Amino acid sequence: MSDSRWYKELHWQIALGLVVAFIFSVIVRQVVLPTDADPEAMSAALALMDSIRQPFVFVGEVFIRLLKLIVVPLIILSVMSGIQSMGDASKLGKVGLRTMVYYMATTFLAVCLGLLVVNVVQPGVGLNLSDPGGETLVPKPLLHVFRDIIPPNLFEALASGDMLPIIFVSVVAGLAMLVLGEAVKEVRVVVDQLNVLIMKITDWVMLTSPVGVAALFVQTLLDPKLADLPSFFESLGSYMFAVVAGLGLHGFVVLPIIYFVVTKRSPLAFLKAMVPALLTAFSTASSSATYPVTRECVTDRAGVKEDVADFVLPLGATINMDGTALYEAVAVVFIANALGVDLSFGAQVIVVVTATLAAIGAAGVPSAGLVTMIIVLEAVGLPASAYALVVAVDRILDMCRTTINVFGDSIGAAVVSKWVGED
Repeated sequence: MSDSRWYKELHWQIALGLVVAFIFSVIVRQVVLPTDADPEAMSAALALMDSIRQPFVFVGEVFIRLLKLIVVPLIILSVMSGIQSMGDASKLGKVGLRTMVYYMATTFLAVCLGLLVVNVVQPGVGLNLSDPGGETLVPKPLLHVFRDIIPPNLFEALASGDMLPIIFVSVVAGLAMLVLGEAVKEVRVVVDQLNVLIMKITDWVMLTSPVGVAALFVQTLLDPKLADLPSFFESLGSYMFAVVAGLGLHGFVVLPIIYFVVTKRSPLAFLKAMVPALLTAFSTASSSATYPVTRECVTDRAGVKEDVADFVLPLGATINMDGTALYEAVAVVFIANALGVDLSFGAQVIVVVTATLAAIGAAGVPSAGLVTMIIVLEAVGLPASAYALVVAVDRILDMCRTTINVFGDSIGAAVVSKWVGED
């Protein structure tokens, strides 16, 4: 019998770590910072607070290094294993092509919508926090972004951790293995076994996340440039509003419009049929755990063909994360605003491209939101440790974005089923 006690679950451990980190940080600020406005006393107090902060900076940096250590092999093996698990390439045909086009298009739309919302709301503007990693933003010219997706030297891209070319080559290699089939069956077995291996290492790394995430949160709350906590949490509330508004617009406006245009059926009826799956996704924050309920709702309640659903839904779990991609886009702009960095149009295009491709690469991995966050942050020159600015509300938003991920997969099954029926 498995031990299901709540405190054994990782997300509750992280939540507890965040609560302890918050209480500790508030106590330190209350004890260390003077109540008077004497500049000399304030300067000494800020220096003391920063010295208290440094051990947590060290722990946070170690945690980020562990994450960076696994990101490249994790993405490569996850992408290749996910693509080759689609089955026989001859079965892919129009169904597979249309499914991938749909998922890519909706993920792209989700990221663009997220950027639109966050640029209107502008959460984080005015905080002017210090850059946790001491890095500066140097955006590439727009055309260079697309050019650099194709690496001139794969090993150089691997060594530098340049994720766009790594994801591109992984997709190409996965498709090649899918097409070659039995001719490379030994390679496919090795890739699958290595994927299992890196997943286990990822699980071990994530066991350190309660301590690592708590350290990153203390690092943020004890930042000498954080003038007062209420301003920070007000900006965090605006950030949450931007994410939820973007997810709501994408999930309950954009996707239903696509469903209606293609199927000519009521999106409200489809939404009603999907309620059990959406509630399960929201409560578990796991697309994988929701899959049995999703399949039942899509086939039995919504009337989608079983053969199409059995292909489209697992594929969606591999390459489709509309909600997560939108969340990453909003989070990156919020973090840039909070750090006083102005993201140019070109930098935001990088966010669009990277978030879309990273969603393909990380959809099947543990803590996918954290992995893709690091990828997108570093793509625009922001430090991975800046993730600490949004970590406090990540679990709540994870529940919301998982719901949209599942709904996007479900709409995709209905849309592709309609397309196949018309052929």
